[in-house]
Amino acid sequence: MRRRSARAFGNFKEQVPTVRLIHTTIYCTKAIRDLWPNPLASQWLQQYPDVFDKDDLRLTVKQPKNHFCEWFAAIHLFHREGAYSLVEKYVYQNHPAKVARMKTLLSEPERKTLDGIRAAYAVQPPDLLVFVPNTRRYWFAEVKGPGDRLSDKQVRSHDAIARELGVPVEVIEVRI
Repeated sequence: MRRRSARAFGNFKEQVPTVRLIHTTIYCTKAIRDLWPNPLASQWLQQYPDVFDKDDLRLTVKQPKNHFCEWFAAIHLFHREGAYSLVEKYVYQNHPAKVARMKTLLSEPERKTLDGIRAAYAVQPPDLLVFVPNTRRYWFAEVKGPGDRLSDKQVRSHDAIARELGVPVEVIEVRI
């Protein structure tokens, strides 16, 4: 299989054949990880207001051991691609700002397809819905931290997303 550059990511079906799973490894120091969530989450919210919102911050405060790797990966994608990310919970009605943004990115048929895949495989969608502002380019990213791995259901659902929506699911491994 030919290697594709990061620029090939997204939903340009006519230009790039569907790539089902893309694996990326990023590295973080323990010193940075130890700053999570205080003071790091608030600092990142200020530094990256187009990537994170107050609801993201609220979730980190409620679950202080979680979400670091997703935030770290979203920042990586921002720097690598100029992309913004909806971090988790973007399909749940109790997160109205994320749902509203998702509705501007995915058409109604695409949202119904994603909902069908979630139901068929009994999984949550990938951790990040990644998009490049002012374009129609988007993809998904599943983030895995130390000791975490993809379940078989996740692999199958990600393959279905790539096949049915025509966008890749990038698996981002965060190593600390």
